[in-house]
Amino acid sequence: MNQTTEFITTKEYRRFVEFCNACKKENYIGLCYGPAGVGKSIAAYQFARWHEVKRELELKSEHAMGYTWPSIKMDDLDTIIYLPHVSNSPSAIHSSIRKIAFDFQILVELSIFKDKEVPWAERLKERVKLLIIDEADRLQPKSLEQIRDIYDRQQIAVILIGMPGIEKRLIRFPQFYSRIGFSHMYKPLSQEEVAFIIQNNLQHLNISVDTKDFSDHEAIATFTRITQGNFRLINRLLKQTIRVMEVNQLSSITKEVVEAARECLVIGNVY
Repeated sequence: MNQTTEFITTKEYRRFVEFCNACKKENYIGLCYGPAGVGKSIAAYQFARWHEVKRELELKSEHAMGYTWPSIKMDDLDTIIYLPHVSNSPSAIHSSIRKIAFDFQILVELSIFKDKEVPWAERLKERVKLLIIDEADRLQPKSLEQIRDIYDRQQIAVILIGMPGIEKRLIRFPQFYSRIGFSHMYKPLSQEEVAFIIQNNLQHLNISVDTKDFSDHEAIATFTRITQGNFRLINRLLKQTIRVMEVNQLSSITKEVVEAARECLVIGNVY
């Protein structure tokens, strides 16, 4: 998953952080669901700093002998993210999660102790406190049982991220469903947040957005109407809008510009 723009903290992201911390504190299985593109995966990656951690895991794998310690501070990190393959089996899931957790533990210890000897008591510590499983809709019944087994044996919190309807699907698996302590519906952005994101992304073009200016207000309303607060679609439409403005050498954003940009995109039903 690529993050192409600077992360902006929204109210929904703050609620997601509270949800993740609650699952860790109570050691529960949590369920986060929402429509495609609202920012669930991006929020998880930001919470776990997974873009940075994943890069370090890849570097460690590529340069095993020459790798010293992480270039980022990982002392306080305790969350890993697992993305199951479309075709998954319990054994593949178990081995993949085990490897990610093991490599993550080593990275955290290297970050804390660097070239010093790791004390035996510290080495026995479990560094992973939360396992986030993205695209959890891919999990088959036996794979769900494997996740439940990991949760029961390892005593770590687990969060499943999926599409609306996953909560109803899981009802059919009472042993798993009974362990779900928290659920969180990830909602689309509000009009105020859409305006905030637009303003931040247009700054590098020296274009300001004034919500008290009717033309700017109309453009923002058009953005919100077309995207319905969908984070992924906002990014796509913003990029196309900026391209239209650059090609036409425009210095301000208008409803007409946004609609022209929309014509260049293939947009189905957002929800």
